[in-house]
Amino acid sequence: MRFRFAALLGACVALAPLAFASADTAPTYPKPPKPDFTSVKFLVGTWACSSKSSRRPAAVLSTETYALDSTGYYLVQTTTSKGSPWFPYASVTTDMITYDSQIKQWADVTTGSLGAYGLSMSPGWSDGKWVWHPVNNTPYFDVASFTDYTITKVSDTKWTAISGFKTKAGKSVSVADTCTKSS
Repeated sequence: MRFRFAALLGACVALAPLAFASADTAPTYPKPPKPDFTSVKFLVGTWACSSKSSRRPAAVLSTETYALDSTGYYLVQTTTSKGSPWFPYASVTTDMITYDSQIKQWADVTTGSLGAYGLSMSPGWSDGKWVWHPVNNTPYFDVASFTDYTITKVSDTKWTAISGFKTKAGKSVSVADTCTKSS
């Protein structure tokens, strides 16, 4: 019995390096390349924005700040709004924008201080426009679905955007944004 145990122990010790060697042959992955933010560098700074819904009497005002994060992988957009008469709640929304070189798409992950969340994808700038497609087209309140969000660069200090949604009652609503760089 002792001989069998010793032989088994010896075999385990002799074969152990082979088990660990297989882990060494697993593929290694290169560090993902950092996105090229050249096309969106003009956004870095602070913007005064207004957003006008076709079903509301006045625009909602907000401040948007764009900055590159310390890792170099994200353009961080922080939007602060004091609210409006029909939604009287101050809020802060953070968008983490990056480029996925594997699928060749821009990605925007959104979170908000009042529970907002979202994911949008874009192929990037084309003819002065940046079209974002909502991936999680999750209905909420009276909204059944969203359209794409299309940003148009007017200049290095101004951009506009158009988007929309369909209500659960079937009404189409358009939303127009205008942002002017303040610093």
